Amino acid sequence: MTKLQTYTSTLVALSHLRLHPANVRGADAYTEASVAALAANIREVGLLQPLLVQTLDKSGYGVLAGGRRLAALKLLAGDRKVKGFSGKTPIACHVVPDDAPATAALSLSENEMQAPMDAIDRLEAFTALRETDGLDIAAIARMFGLGERSVRETLRIGLVHGEIRDAHRAGAVSLETLKAFAAHPDREVQLEVFTALSSDGQRVESWQVKRALNDRGVRQGDALGRFVLDAYRDADGPVAADLIEEDSVLSDPGLVQTVLARQLDDLAEEARAEMGFAWAEHRIDPDWNAFDAYGRVYPQPVALDPEAQAQVDKLSARIEELAEAYEVAEDMDEQDRLETAHDAVQAEIDGLTTRLRPEDVATAGVIAVWQHGGVRMIPGLVRPEDKPTTGDDADRSGSTPEGQTDTGPKISGKLGADMAHVRTRAMGLALAQCPELARDYAEFLLIRGVCGASGYGDAANSSTVSASVASRGPTEPEGSLRQIETGFETLASDLDVAWLDLPGAEGFAAFRLLTVADRGALLAYAVAQTLEPRTAPTLRDAVREVVEREALPNIRDAWAPDAAFLQRLTKPDLLTILRDVGLRSEAKVYESGRKSNLVDYMVKLFAEPFATLTDAQMDAVTSWAPDLMAHAPVEEEDVTAGAGDGGDDGSETGDGPLPGDTGEMIDAFNAVPLADGTPRVEVVKVA
Repeated sequence: MTKLQTYTSTLVALSHLRLHPANVRGADAYTEASVAALAANIREVGLLQPLLVQTLDKSGYGVLAGGRRLAALKLLAGDRKVKGFSGKTPIACHVVPDDAPATAALSLSENEMQAPMDAIDRLEAFTALRETDGLDIAAIARMFGLGERSVRETLRIGLVHGEIRDAHRAGAVSLETLKAFAAHPDREVQLEVFTALSSDGQRVESWQVKRALNDRGVRQGDALGRFVLDAYRDADGPVAADLIEEDSVLSDPGLVQTVLARQLDDLAEEARAEMGFAWAEHRIDPDWNAFDAYGRVYPQPVALDPEAQAQVDKLSARIEELAEAYEVAEDMDEQDRLETAHDAVQAEIDGLTTRLRPEDVATAGVIAVWQHGGVRMIPGLVRPEDKPTTGDDADRSGSTPEGQTDTGPKISGKLGADMAHVRTRAMGLALAQCPELARDYAEFLLIRGVCGASGYGDAANSSTVSASVASRGPTEPEGSLRQIETGFETLASDLDVAWLDLPGAEGFAAFRLLTVADRGALLAYAVAQTLEPRTAPTLRDAVREVVEREALPNIRDAWAPDAAFLQRLTKPDLLTILRDVGLRSEAKVYESGRKSNLVDYMVKLFAEPFATLTDAQMDAVTSWAPDLMAHAPVEEEDVTAGAGDGGDDGSETGDGPLPGDTGEMIDAFNAVPLADGTPRVEVVKVA
């Protein structure tokens, strides 16, 4: 058996210690930077482990193991600011006998046989220092020569869900992946992501975690988080707090987007008011190709009077001075200062020599864009529908659709299209809850489309009857449209559609066994899905207009001017709406405020009209809707009949329009009994 080696303990003055030639690490391995943290630790808690030394000569000892500790001690002794360390400081050492063999093996053994602490070990050690020893983060950082952020990063691993930490200890989750989970302070969110990513039995990688957590909130220290933080807090947005404040997470992404949109609206409105443009909008991470359809206006040269010309000449001379100074400047900071001054003077010259034409200002606007963590203003854009046209297109220029008066708020083409979806889906939801009306409408269109087009021709072996789902608008609806689609989802959940999963004739047989009520609900729901998006002025379909008036007499029963709509109008348009509903004094108050505050006020006003309103104001507020949404006024002499919902432009199909008022036509149609003599307006059970 190998004899157990024993060593003598002694104290040696620091100045008598140097590296042993057999030390496996040379002196070059111990730089000041590499031992700074250890020096800080020794300064706080002292030398915990003696050095392993061997006598070299009468002048001192050589350090076989502990060269890094020796370098740290000498660093402390050389720092005059540190008290208690000098060349005379006694250092605890274990002395290796002079006749001991394999001294290099001793040095290597101490370095190689150590088991470094992993992230969990460090966490538990730091936690014990806080909870048992009462040290704060700053004290722990000093003790180990670390930055406070490094200590916090270690401690916040303790905020990782226990199941994930257990997976790390078992080797199933790497340290990098563990740190990726620690970047999000909400343990429940961490567990959801971990469960989802590990469900297929594959190893969870850090990049997968980071990508998944990106959708679970916005980091407070990111550009977006910093930009919206104050307004987000004002809106009582939830924050998942982290030990590192800047890594706390704004955990309601929807509210972040709402706040961001409001702030961009305010900035765009301020720029619009300053430049005198007609409109202002915002975009978040836009598709830049979409701007290709926009026009752009630029300031045009103007004639200068003698006084203005003299000012321009003076500024031009200043430009030359700055340019000459820039050429000889050697310091980059000075060059930056001169360049900034040059741009400011040039902007002043441009302001004197160029100006936007009034007709350009009347159609152009400004868009505030959020992209790549910052705001960019794009002034002078002209919406596609407002771009000047030439030739044959001149008669169709302008943004006002046929039949719409040029009053009320200015509606962009994109907003008009979105409003068409909202209005049509609202009408559809109402129609889906009126089975008899939906049946009448469907049968009327079907029979009229066939008989009016080809008479009572002989029957074919197959039918050309078909229907398809119309466009529903955005895949992720917001505001009123989201509420409407939720209503459709509720209706759909009550429909009897089990027969749809049965094959062929079996499915048809099951369908025929449905109750009259179930079939009526199915038909109404299906017909509601066929309505193509239309605004009121562009409907041009008398039959559908009659159906819509009966299904939903007042659009305000399904829609109110909400934030999603109001935010997209300019501040002048919002103030005009307030004045139109009789709130002139309120409009005056908000003239000098931020657009977002005005929007907030109007959202509350339309959602629940204030009890302080007069009767006239109450009626105006509860009935107001833009021309695109409300039913057009009924004209007493209007006897024009439409022909259904078949064409994109609502044009007639078949041999031509049928005579008579549309309402009379539908009444006459309903008056015709079915083949068995049962009145059409009564529910008939199909065998």
